[in-house]
Amino acid sequence: MTAPSDPAALAEFSDYVRAALPDVARDLLSVVLGEVPSYRELSADKIGRDLPLAAEANLRLFLRSLAEGRAPRPDELTELIDIAVRRARAGIPLDTVLSVYHLGAVAAWNSVAALATTPEQREQLLAAVPYVLGYLGAVTPGVAGAYLSERQDLHWEQREAKRAVAQALVRGNPVDLLAERFGIALDGGFDVLVFRVAEPESSGGNRPVLRIVQTEIDAVSSRVLSSVERGGGVVLVPGAEGELATALDAFVTRVAQGTGVRTVAGFATAAGVDDVPAAAEEAGEIARLAYQLRRPTAVYRMADLALQYQLARPGPARTWLLTLLDPLRDQPHLMEALRALIDNDYNRQQAAAALVVHRNTLNYRLNRIGTVTGYDPNRPDHAQLFAAALTASDIDEME
Repeated sequence: MTAPSDPAALAEFSDYVRAALPDVARDLLSVVLGEVPSYRELSADKIGRDLPLAAEANLRLFLRSLAEGRAPRPDELTELIDIAVRRARAGIPLDTVLSVYHLGAVAAWNSVAALATTPEQREQLLAAVPYVLGYLGAVTPGVAGAYLSERQDLHWEQREAKRAVAQALVRGNPVDLLAERFGIALDGGFDVLVFRVAEPESSGGNRPVLRIVQTEIDAVSSRVLSSVERGGGVVLVPGAEGELATALDAFVTRVAQGTGVRTVAGFATAAGVDDVPAAAEEAGEIARLAYQLRRPTAVYRMADLALQYQLARPGPARTWLLTLLDPLRDQPHLMEALRALIDNDYNRQQAAAALVVHRNTLNYRLNRIGTVTGYDPNRPDHAQLFAAALTASDIDEME
């Protein structure tokens, strides 16, 4: 009997299987389509032409390497790598792609075993086992590497496309052709989120902030458009996915937790593409106010900062409010008394304790404020003016 490792016997076996290759490929493909749902969902052209060609390409490469008693060389994997790239572009998961190679090997083995009718053929079949394992050991890493590289390229390309579309929408630039090119739908309105991430403290300075932010954006939805840079960014959620609006609050919380720093965001809505620039400006201003007023991590809407938003707008009312505090600017003890009163919700006992002074001292200072400004902080209507004036002053100092 011919020795199992005899090169001549391996070549003979290779020729024997090659003669039955169309039948073996057909059996292999039948098993794969029966066991792998995602392959059954491919187009009719791929099932009728691409998959049979891929099956035969694998079998031919295996038979060639078997006949020569070696594993496939890297330069022989080009066709299989092209197939892996096509599977990546089709969105088939990598574990599925790799499992097909092993499933196909078993199916091909069973098909060939059914054709082995003589003791010599069965002996040659057993002798081929190490070469089957060697083939899989050489092919699957190459296929996996090509697949991952392609998916990374596709992910980068899609992310860049979404970034470009997001920037164009925010700036009010024409975007239809760019969106159509990358298959990005612009129907309906958008929920617009502009967020700001505080500079990390020294203890958290080594955290990959941009990568954390992008990972959390990807987790919101595959349809989200975004533009991210150091310190913050903009996120556009298609209005048709209104249920995702609540996910934006969770997104900001997760970014703050992941980066270890305060993260605030402004929220606004755009009825359509043309409204995005104005919504982004509104959300951006809300985020800026929340950030500079040192509000805690959260998503802020106009209702949360309406007064601050209005006081940040130039105008005669804001100018007058700023002048209301002018007589107090060179008397810090009076300014501190006023701020303590307002910060403690007009509770004089708490305000005095915060200042570490007697309540009578606080009363004296508040009365003094009324004398030098002409407005009495003991009156509710005047107290509201002082509260607005302090807010306007805080905003003015930040600008």
